[in-house]
Amino acid sequence: MFVDNVEIKVRAGNGGNGLASFRREKFLPFGGPDGGDGGKGGDIYLVADADMQDLAAYKHRLIFKAGNGEKGGTNKKHGINGVDLLIKVPVGTAAYVKKDGEEQLVADLQGKGKKLQVAKGGRGGKGNVHYATATRKAPEIFQPGEEGEQFDITLRMKLITDVCIMGYPNSGKSTLLSAVSAARPQIADYPFTTKYPVLGVVDDGVQKYIWAELPAIVKGSGQGKGFGNSFLVHAERAAVLVYLLDAVSPGIVEEFARLKEEIKAFDLQLAEKSSIIAINKTDLIEDAVELAAVKEKLEETGLPVYEISAALNTGVSELISAVHKLVSEHKKRSIVEMGPEMVFRPKPVDLRD
Repeated sequence: MFVDNVEIKVRAGNGGNGLASFRREKFLPFGGPDGGDGGKGGDIYLVADADMQDLAAYKHRLIFKAGNGEKGGTNKKHGINGVDLLIKVPVGTAAYVKKDGEEQLVADLQGKGKKLQVAKGGRGGKGNVHYATATRKAPEIFQPGEEGEQFDITLRMKLITDVCIMGYPNSGKSTLLSAVSAARPQIADYPFTTKYPVLGVVDDGVQKYIWAELPAIVKGSGQGKGFGNSFLVHAERAAVLVYLLDAVSPGIVEEFARLKEEIKAFDLQLAEKSSIIAINKTDLIEDAVELAAVKEKLEETGLPVYEISAALNTGVSELISAVHKLVSEHKKRSIVEMGPEMVFRPKPVDLRD
């Protein structure tokens, strides 16, 4: 089962207590304080792992704890630091914590091997050696270790993809993905064969880009019909959307309008991404005049429209070229607009109460 959203609890390690002790040697029975500092608590990190496909490993594991620091030792020995905890997540995972009733982004791991701290371990306490003064030569006080940060974190995996194929059931999304890439999604003559996103690498001879087929959208997806619309989150990082329409379907122009409305209802910015319309199954249309009229009507939306047959592989290469040109232009703009990398770090929120 494909899992792209989980909630976990993270608890960084507590710092070890400092120690109150005194030197006891044969010829120095009152040698003064020598209590060492406690060790630091372990931190918790998220690490992007390219081998992980989803978050299913954390479906039933809810609590993650780092190691506690050990208390200080005699002879000014420092306590052992707690062991850090690395939580592996798929590339493209974003982490959120709730603050003032709203989710706040704390980490976004879009690169392989990316590592970000999400909970900081507590500092170790000071031993009594730090509290000796000219007037207090034998202090018996020490500092306790600090508690580590604790958070409830929501992990959301968002696919790293360049192109997303969107459409209604039986529009031929799986057939198109198998035609343009080596991916082999399930293909059948009944609706909702695609239950989770499927990726494929498309090589046009110059560039290689990642295409994704998303589950089918239906009227009322935002209200939970079909597979709902939560899977649309995987299109957020895409540069280009391909709206795939079934040429055989009656009312194809109205279908496209409803498709756009469902996407707008999920995220207005998603609906405004660079897009291309592809009319599929044109080999099944005998009336060329009718098809031309439909294409002309769709072109009134301002989007480029391509006629293809994914099953016969006609018009597909032209579609790939047009899509990849838009992706390339998007990446060039992104490089120009890209600012310095940001690391999100909220103020600690204590959720133990």
